[in-house]
Amino acid sequence: MQLIQNKVNRIYIFVAVAIFSTFATINSQTDTVQTNVPALHYVFKNDFYIGCLLSYRNIGFTSDPYVQGQSAVVTPNGGYLIQYHMNSMSPGNNMKPQYTIDMNASAAAYSAASDADKDSVDTHPVVRFNGDMIAQLNWAKRQGFTFRGHTLVWHSQTPGTGFFRTGYSSSAPRLTKEKMTGRLENYIKEVIRIIHEGWPGLLTAFDVVNEAVNDNGSDRTSDSEWYLTFGDNSYLIKAFEFARKYTIQYGETQIKLYYNDYNTSISSKADGIVRILTPIYQAGYIDGIGMQEHDQYNSPTAESWIATYNKFYPICNEMAVTELDVKPSSSTLSASVLTSQANQYAMLMKCFVERSYRSGRGKIINVSKDGLNDQYAFVANASLWDSKNQCKPAFYAIVDVGINYNKLDSLITSIDSLKSNGYTVESWNKFAAALTFAQSARDQNYSYTNSAAASLGKAVDTLSAAINGLVKSISDVKTGEDKLPKNFYLAQNFPNPFNPTTQISYSVPKDGYVALKIFNLLGQEVSTLFEGFRQPGQYSVTFNGNGLASGVYLYQLKADGFSSTKKFILMK
Repeated sequence: MQLIQNKVNRIYIFVAVAIFSTFATINSQTDTVQTNVPALHYVFKNDFYIGCLLSYRNIGFTSDPYVQGQSAVVTPNGGYLIQYHMNSMSPGNNMKPQYTIDMNASAAAYSAASDADKDSVDTHPVVRFNGDMIAQLNWAKRQGFTFRGHTLVWHSQTPGTGFFRTGYSSSAPRLTKEKMTGRLENYIKEVIRIIHEGWPGLLTAFDVVNEAVNDNGSDRTSDSEWYLTFGDNSYLIKAFEFARKYTIQYGETQIKLYYNDYNTSISSKADGIVRILTPIYQAGYIDGIGMQEHDQYNSPTAESWIATYNKFYPICNEMAVTELDVKPSSSTLSASVLTSQANQYAMLMKCFVERSYRSGRGKIINVSKDGLNDQYAFVANASLWDSKNQCKPAFYAIVDVGINYNKLDSLITSIDSLKSNGYTVESWNKFAAALTFAQSARDQNYSYTNSAAASLGKAVDTLSAAINGLVKSISDVKTGEDKLPKNFYLAQNFPNPFNPTTQISYSVPKDGYVALKIFNLLGQEVSTLFEGFRQPGQYSVTFNGNGLASGVYLYQLKADGFSSTKKFILMK
């Protein structure tokens, strides 16, 4: 497995919810969780879900309704950290077959069954969720999170060899391939049924099969009871077939079916994954591929990660980073160790953002980190937060990447229409040089020694200054000079109230970067009407409130130090 982390040169004091002073009181400060920093799910809202893989004992609140059999919470502020930063979650262990299949009850049912019923009982294992799993699903539902299931079929953490034997007894004969297929089907059916009856619509993805390929690209064989019982890897396509069948039958078609694995940046392993998944994808049973990014401070490289992404691209509709962490180069967390960790995190996040699903640039739809913090995680000191839930340099690095990559990409796209003949030669040459630098910063790959966060931030500043420094040529300034607006201005929308559309007009007196956005009264962004470069002029845009509830909303124009916010009412 692999791991990483990093530190940035400049720290953004940016409150994601408090977008302007109207919202200054929205976030209260807890004892140990920093809320004067950007919430990650806001930073990456136009890219992908931001999630975590952990257990209920790390997130529970004292106010949560008690669930029989749940564990005591060991991290009182863990829930506040996750609630603030995330919008997606996966279970740690409690949805793995070792924890969902009740072997004692299954064996007892088989022993009590009549001879006529034993064959049926032998293919219908007892499946139930424990208290921690139920409590975690309830918690995610209350927070409005989406949930990724993990996992149905795995060579490890199965309920012992008995699950593959007659009567659920480890001393009994191994099941035939036919009977094991029946047991597999009914097991998957029961898991999907329980999810549907208890938490309909909550799950958006499920890791159907986990880690079925060795690092050299071959099938797991002798260390997989699934392979030994089936005699081949046909259990893989059967697992996906049954998962598809029962998500459809129970109306849970929003659940995307995933294959998940680690060390995916090893070329031979990626090739092996492509080999086993291609026929499953062609059969229509798989939607996505999960990449467990347990990474080192210097591995994988951007180039090797991208090579794997490109291999997976043709055989899935979406991809997810399922267990992100970065192991530092030393357990002594010196400034240099934290810097290399932060640079590696930033490099990886840049790869993810430039291939994000929501932006339309790629297929990465979810990025989930492993564990809670440096203490409660699979790998010590590999998190974005230290053991006291304080942000590490790696946190600020990925925030910088998220903000600046998207800002830079938007700037570069929005200035395509600029022509050199409208500006003085000197200002245009400075702009052209800044644009070349910005494009290089956006498109290049980074590493643990080369900070993506710092380079993207510098590129944004350089290009923004060059755009603002463009000087109109004399002939261009005289043309229609009296028709250009003298000041920035944001007009009241019309009609107001409206249902469902309204017009918003605004004026721009000079070239520059402009953003027109819609927010709800909690300060949460609900729509971007425009974000990019504008030349001087009068502009009007139509806002469509379909999909939003009736109520009061705010629209805001920001440009070159100017900011204006107005209220409008959607009345359905």
